[in-house]
Amino acid sequence: MIWTLLAGISLVWNIERQHEVSLQLALNTARDAFKKDQAYRQWASEHGGVYVEPTEKTPPSPWMAHLPDRDLVTTDGRKLTLMNPAYMLREMMQDFGHLYGIKGRIVGIVYLNPNNKADPWEAEAINRFSTGQAQEVVEVSAIDGEQYMRLVRPMIMQESCQKCHGHLGFPNGSVRGAVSVSVPMAPYAAAETAAHGAIAATHSGVWLVGLLGIGWGGRRAAGRLGERARSAAEARLAAQMFGNALEAMVITNADGTILRVNPAFTQLTGYDASEAVGHKANLLRSYHHDDGFYAAMWQELNEHGRWQGEIMNRRKDGSIFAAWETIAAVAEPDAKQPRHYVASFRDITEQLEAQKHIQHLAHFDPLTDLPNRALFHDRLTHALAFAARDDRKLAVLFVDLDGFKKVNDTLGHRAGDELLVEVARRLRSSVRGADTVSRLGGDEFALILERVADSEDAVMVAEKLLNALQAPIVLNGRDIFVGASIGIGFYPDDGEDAASLLQHADTAMYQAKAEGKGRFRFYSSDMTQRQERRLELEAGLRTAIADRVFQVYYQPKQSLKHGSVAGFEALVRWPHPELGLISPADFVPLAEELGLITQIDMLVLEQACAMGKACLEAGHRVTMAVNLSSLDLKSLELVESIRSVIDASGFPAELIVLEITESFAMELGSGGIEALERLAALGVSLAIDDFGTGYSSLSYLKQLPVGSVKIDRSFVRDIGTDSRDTMLVQTIVGLAHSLDLSVVAEGVEMTSQRSILRDQECDEAQGYLIARPMPCGDVLAFLGEYAAAPSRSN
Repeated sequence: MIWTLLAGISLVWNIERQHEVSLQLALNTARDAFKKDQAYRQWASEHGGVYVEPTEKTPPSPWMAHLPDRDLVTTDGRKLTLMNPAYMLREMMQDFGHLYGIKGRIVGIVYLNPNNKADPWEAEAINRFSTGQAQEVVEVSAIDGEQYMRLVRPMIMQESCQKCHGHLGFPNGSVRGAVSVSVPMAPYAAAETAAHGAIAATHSGVWLVGLLGIGWGGRRAAGRLGERARSAAEARLAAQMFGNALEAMVITNADGTILRVNPAFTQLTGYDASEAVGHKANLLRSYHHDDGFYAAMWQELNEHGRWQGEIMNRRKDGSIFAAWETIAAVAEPDAKQPRHYVASFRDITEQLEAQKHIQHLAHFDPLTDLPNRALFHDRLTHALAFAARDDRKLAVLFVDLDGFKKVNDTLGHRAGDELLVEVARRLRSSVRGADTVSRLGGDEFALILERVADSEDAVMVAEKLLNALQAPIVLNGRDIFVGASIGIGFYPDDGEDAASLLQHADTAMYQAKAEGKGRFRFYSSDMTQRQERRLELEAGLRTAIADRVFQVYYQPKQSLKHGSVAGFEALVRWPHPELGLISPADFVPLAEELGLITQIDMLVLEQACAMGKACLEAGHRVTMAVNLSSLDLKSLELVESIRSVIDASGFPAELIVLEITESFAMELGSGGIEALERLAALGVSLAIDDFGTGYSSLSYLKQLPVGSVKIDRSFVRDIGTDSRDTMLVQTIVGLAHSLDLSVVAEGVEMTSQRSILRDQECDEAQGYLIARPMPCGDVLAFLGEYAAAPSRSN
């Protein structure tokens, strides 16, 4: 390759040199032509000019008409005219240029004959001559499609030139124009091409001879150097791989003495090469493995020449790290024993920690760090297996917090999370270390009590849990009180597998909630029956809402002052296809728990408005009272939903009374009061139902946009026989009227009760004395009969 490169360089250099010679020859020819032109022009101007006989080719020059001696007549009578040297030179080039191919002419920017006008290239050269920037301009360019060596040099004004050109104003010594010479390059190019062929042939011969010699010598050297080069390359590659490997690498001899370590080894272990080389490989031993571990490692190496596995190593600073290590034995082809051992390893401590963390997340609740549902089920399954083997009891406690949703909705999810963390801490501290406390999800927890002798052991733990949760929990600087309901199931009495035992404990917990919360209950078989009935009711309730099968019964309210029917209260009934007519007391709490109560209340309102419109069209202007659940007021769409029902029915809004319970009215915050104000803005009336049961004061009602209160039946029942109830009802009526509120007494069943209420100026009465709740088909008939028999009001 070097020889070819040298030959090529020589060839290129000679070809370029030949080209330079051709250009120089053409340039010399151009300069010679210029000198001949100068000599001819100078001779002609110094000898007074050249006169010739006027002909078609040599007419008198119109551009020298200003000369008095332009035209002469000889003594023998011949007429002569003065020829300008520039004109004569141009004519000679035109007529005889084929003899030697050179073109030349005198050019200028200021000229006598327009034929002497300089082209742009010549004009640029003249400007450079005039400013002293150049004395000669040379260029190889095309003229009429042929390459020419073009040369131009300045023409200096001399005294001998003034005769013809003096009137142009050029002083002697100034540049008045230039002489342009063009030499054809074709002859030189032909000679150059021939020379190139000779140069190429010469070089090719020399190159071929040299190549043969190099090839012969190279073949002999290649055999000797090839093996050496391959060995060196392999050694370099191995050294690069060893030095740049990302894993720590160690090379030892047969007895385990370290011979070499790579930079990754130093970075991982902290030992420099100088500190490791010469020491045994057990320099990194952590003593986390017994002798059996290392014996198995060496057995694997001896039998298979390779070992791979996880090992604990020690760094220079004493810290322990987990490594994934591979050791390979290196032996000569015919040797029976390894000559070296090569070990590579990497730190997998973070990887193992990540795996442990993932494993932990898969089995533990991330918020409370308690076992999650999956781990609880696994532990319960194992505990049941041991209990069956040892023929002993086991208890599962299902714990559900009371009031957690209110905390979450009021203080936010962050406070709810803090609450759950504290509950988890208290539950853990209330049981033995061997017992399992798990968070199943939400505010549900479960416990496994192993080795319980009888129910008393479970009772003791349940009471301890309830007591632990009775203490206030501080959240956002406030004392929060939450309780719990606990269901208890026993193995083997209440279930022999994890799923059934947990389900029965869950059922017992719901029974505890149904009985008032804050208590525990043991599972019994009748609970399952009640739970199944609950599920049946839940499914039927959803179907009943979808099919709009609810019926509304109407119980009239009598005006105690006039004796007429003042209005009706709409009471919902559920006609179940199998269970018959179901009372609101049985399905309304379930509907509230499932979040379905608002849909039911809107169905009742639709039917009540339709009934009220029918009464109005029949000539009876009566009010329609509809109960609202506490959940209704939490709906952002409530006001618009009620507006839509009223608008669609055509029933006047002022004849609609919406009733809310006193206990809920006491809990209303600013948002709830605002919702009541938006309802009042629709034109409807608002009433407080079951008044007197919530331990509120009438003064609190001043903050609410209500128009009436209903005295609870528990106070009406004993008026006339219990002086305290009689005085209490009288007080309620008097204070309500002082606040401009009307009063309705419910549960009136005797005429004596009605008489006392009338005497106390109670506004309206409602109860069996007036009429029982009636279906919609009986309302108009009742109103007609009541109007026709006024004695019924007495």
